[in-house]
Amino acid sequence: MALKPTPKATLALSGISFAVAVALYWPESEPVTVPLITPEPIEIPRRAPVQAQVQSDPQIIDEAEQIATELALALQREAEEAEERARLEAEALAALPLTERPAQLEYSVNVGDTLSGIFSRFGINQRQMYQVLEADYAYLALDTLMPGNRLRFWVDEAANRLEQLEVEFDMAHRVVFSRHQESFEVEEIILEGDWLASSSEVAIHGSFSQAASRAGVRSAEVQQITDLFKDKLDFRRQLRAGDTVRVLRESQSIDGVATGKHRLLAVEFEGRNWLQSAYLHNDGSYYDEDGQSLARAFMRHPFSRDHRISSRFNPNRLHPVTGRVSPHNGTDYAAATGTPILAAGDGVVGRVEDHPIAGKYVVLEHGGQYRTRYLHMSRIDVRRGQSVTRGQQIGAVGATGRVTGAHLHYEFHINGRAVDSLNARIPMATAVADSDKQSFLAQVYQYQSQMTDLIAQSQARPEPEPDNSSYGE
Repeated sequence: MALKPTPKATLALSGISFAVAVALYWPESEPVTVPLITPEPIEIPRRAPVQAQVQSDPQIIDEAEQIATELALALQREAEEAEERARLEAEALAALPLTERPAQLEYSVNVGDTLSGIFSRFGINQRQMYQVLEADYAYLALDTLMPGNRLRFWVDEAANRLEQLEVEFDMAHRVVFSRHQESFEVEEIILEGDWLASSSEVAIHGSFSQAASRAGVRSAEVQQITDLFKDKLDFRRQLRAGDTVRVLRESQSIDGVATGKHRLLAVEFEGRNWLQSAYLHNDGSYYDEDGQSLARAFMRHPFSRDHRISSRFNPNRLHPVTGRVSPHNGTDYAAATGTPILAAGDGVVGRVEDHPIAGKYVVLEHGGQYRTRYLHMSRIDVRRGQSVTRGQQIGAVGATGRVTGAHLHYEFHINGRAVDSLNARIPMATAVADSDKQSFLAQVYQYQSQMTDLIAQSQARPEPEPDNSSYGE
């Protein structure tokens, strides 16, 4: 790229050319002397530094000092206002009852923890722990603690006294123990939340459990389905490659956050020339498309013969000493020590425990929404995880725990809540009652339509594109 001379360079070159021309063409006899002109220096005035001007200008100095003073005063006022707000909030919090303040202590249960160990960690003595356990007799919630459950304590530090304990099993289920003089009252809080339906369909290749797992069916649901169809379907011999299973379920959420709770609404197995189904009815039991029960009916009493009822179910029973509500969540049967106790229905042994108040007891899970409890046993004949059948002996009547005499405390639970086993609407028949048949068939039609729509929506979703960003690396 050619360079262009600047105007000053052009002028200088012109002057040199003129001088050369004069030297070459001027006669030698008359030399010419070119006078050298020296330009006079030009003085450029220099500006004084700004700092010097500021230092020399009293008005600017006064304005700067005024601004700095105002800023310092504003910061001081803001700090004082924040301190005052904090003081007022602290006073307002201190004015609240202890149990209405934020919990002072919070603990997440870990593997290997014991209740006594957790209480000792926070300096809460064993006497107070037993007061809580006594109050928990109606729920036995503390016996079901699992890793990840959270405990919150409100403690009167001056008196070293536990005022309130909150047990959070999940977002939808909490149990609160609140002190009343020398005992505790218990409140179980169960939130209904929102239930979102989903459905899946999968062709069976290999075992049912493998196919269900590929379809996203949870292991607990696989076990529940297996138990539901154990008398209707031979999973090892009847299922063939290409048979399909469809599952409709609901999942719970609280304020948009999943709680981890699910419930089965419908299951359909379909082969080349056969169909086996299970649909949840409003009585909490599962029936096939003809309204026939998939499980045998429950026994009304867990004995082979009748025994005297010494205390009935009463959720509003008043404590004889405190006069406050102390629910009796079961039915007490007066029977001699050693009297055989029978499983009220088919199920799986969920818990085998020895409680200081409830004594030796067994919890049976009957699938779906049902659970039974058997307390104060003298002997337990089953182990945790064992399957039992309706009428099978699971132990014997006793007087373990804190009781005045031998008896069985028997509880029946539906959806986690205790009900009156003598009067509640529990499955006692092998089919849907004629008076409920039309509503049941309408529910089945709704399940089938919902399942079809959800499966179609799921299959219509585009497959995610494979990530080839690392291809060839």
